[in-house]
Amino acid sequence: MNRPDDIRDRIANIREIESIVLTLRALAVAHQHEARAHLAPIRAHEVSVAMALSTALAAAQATAPHPKDVPGLVIVIGSAQGFSGVFGDRIADAALAEATRGADIVAVGGRTLGALGERRVTPVWSTETATHAQEVPSLASRLSDVLFERLAKTAGEPVALLFADPDATDLSLIRRSLFPFDFNRFPAMTEDLPLTSLSAGALVSDLVEEYVFTELCEALMLGYAAENGARAAAMSRAQTNVKRIAADLQAEFQRSRQEQMTTEIIELSTPAMPRHSALSLP
Repeated sequence: MNRPDDIRDRIANIREIESIVLTLRALAVAHQHEARAHLAPIRAHEVSVAMALSTALAAAQATAPHPKDVPGLVIVIGSAQGFSGVFGDRIADAALAEATRGADIVAVGGRTLGALGERRVTPVWSTETATHAQEVPSLASRLSDVLFERLAKTAGEPVALLFADPDATDLSLIRRSLFPFDFNRFPAMTEDLPLTSLSAGALVSDLVEEYVFTELCEALMLGYAAENGARAAAMSRAQTNVKRIAADLQAEFQRSRQEQMTTEIIELSTPAMPRHSALSLP
């Protein structure tokens, strides 16, 4: 039988764990809401750049480079921390599948980088994810610089984004093609063309870079929301388990305390054995 004091100590430890779990869940939910609030302006900017591209394409017959028959590059937007269930492993496994097909990997997220190392995958470049939604644009800018520096050397190389969908109940992954750039997504406008100070080709090139930057922002923000959504769900499950364990321990404490009291009552109610005097020798 466990002593009541030992059980009481275990209950105290469980309460401390519950407090940590509640804090992690609250932070994850707050970060998730923060990310979703930033998605609307990112997508609005994306629409604005797309409209500008449609206008610019009317004055320039821009074509994407012919794609090379190579696996290319995959930018994997993963997780920074643990406590998110199988979320990190799912992304790492998908990245491993891409690497197995011969693709180079750019890894975003320290936890994902570690998981790829365990799978013997070495990214060509890696960085940590944003710790707050406000950090996403600067991270997207760094990624954009790395991407266009590589594309300058490997024109026509296919590039894809791999990230989790925060709106999917199973947090399924999205694989979005980034390059070669598909200009057919932006039907050229033929009326009321504005005057521009840049040549048509330079304008289209700058707008393509801006559009890619915006897509990187969106993917990073969605990945950030997905990671925190997975963490919130994992902490919610942990909270349920902690409450169950605490209830079981409390019931065990009551039983142990009752058994201890019963034992003490029995001992106190048992008549004391009379002391026998020693026999005196003749």
